[in-house]
Amino acid sequence: MKRCLLIMTLLAVPLACGAGELEDRQAITEQVSGLFMHEQFDELERMAQQFRTTEERTSSGLWKLTLFYSAINDVADGDERKEQYWESIEAKALRWVNAYPGSPTPHIAYAMILVGHAWMFRGSGWSDDVKQGNWKPFQEYLARAAKYLWEHKDVADVDPRWYETMLNIACAENWDRERFNKLVNEATERHPYFYQIYFAAIDYLTPKWHGSKEQIEAFANFATEKTAAREGVGMYARVYWYVAQVQYRSGLFTESAVAWGKMKQGIDDVLARYPDQWNINNFAHFACLAWDGRETRELIERVQGAPIPQAWDSASQYEQCKTWARWDVPGKTASTSVDRGG
Repeated sequence: MKRCLLIMTLLAVPLACGAGELEDRQAITEQVSGLFMHEQFDELERMAQQFRTTEERTSSGLWKLTLFYSAINDVADGDERKEQYWESIEAKALRWVNAYPGSPTPHIAYAMILVGHAWMFRGSGWSDDVKQGNWKPFQEYLARAAKYLWEHKDVADVDPRWYETMLNIACAENWDRERFNKLVNEATERHPYFYQIYFAAIDYLTPKWHGSKEQIEAFANFATEKTAAREGVGMYARVYWYVAQVQYRSGLFTESAVAWGKMKQGIDDVLARYPDQWNINNFAHFACLAWDGRETRELIERVQGAPIPQAWDSASQYEQCKTWARWDVPGKTASTSVDRGG
C-alpha cells in the first residue's frame, strides 16, 4: 500500500493559483524551513501562534498553519535520508521543545519528524516492496511518535495538527474502526474547520487502506454537516477533490459514490468565499469530468488569462473541455468529439 501520510494534503485545498497565491505559499514554506534549520525558534513560535489563533488563509482557502507544518514535513521527508540527517533534525526539534516546553508547536514538529523517520524505513511504495527488516523500525518510530503525542496531548491538542498527525499514525498503524472513529469524533469536535483533519481521516477510509467508496460518501456527508455553519456544502466538494487526488483520479464520477449535484452545490459555496483562479480551474475540470456542459461552460468563462496546467489532466484538455462545453447546449449539435480525460 502507498504511504498513508498526507503527501497531497495541499491538493484538495488548492495549490498554485495566481502569482500572489504562489508567492505567499513559497514565502511561508521557505521562511519556515529556513527558520527551523537555523533554530530561530522565537520567530517560529510567533508565526505558528499567529496562524493558529487567527486561522489565517491564503486567497484559495488554504490554512497558513497547514503551510507552516508542511514546511516542517518537507524537512522530515524523503526515502533516501541517512540516519545522521534524522538524528540531526530530531535533535533540533528537541532543542525547540526545551526552549518552548509549554507550546504545542515544537511537540508536534518533533512527532512529525519521528513519523517521517518511520517512513524513511518503509518507503512510499506498496507493502510487498518493503524489505522485511524495515518493518520493525517503521513500527517502532510510529509507536514513538504516537507515545510522544499522547504524553504531550494536554499541551499540544490545542493545535489541530496534533489530531492530523495522530490520524496519519492511525492509518499507518491499522487502528481498528472503533478507536479510529473515537479520534475522528474528538478531532472534529475540537477543530471542526481544519480541513486536513478530514483529509487525514479520508486516507484511512479509502479502498486501498481500510474503507470503501460507500464509507467515503458517508464521511463526506459527515464532514459537510460538521462544517455547514461556515462552509455551507463546500466541504463536500473539498473532500471529493481530495478523494480524486488520492484514490480515483479522473475516474471520480465513474468509480466513487460522489453525488455530482451536491458537489456542484459545494463548488458554488467554495467559490462564494474563495473565487480563486486555482479553484475555478479545478472545478471546471471536475464539471467536465462529470459531463455537465453548462457548469463547465460557466466556470471556464470565469477563467482569467491562461488556464493553470496543474488543474488539467493534459495540456490540451482545457481546450477540449472548452470546445465540448460550448457545443453542449440544447439545440446545438457538436461538430467535434472531445476527449475530456474521463
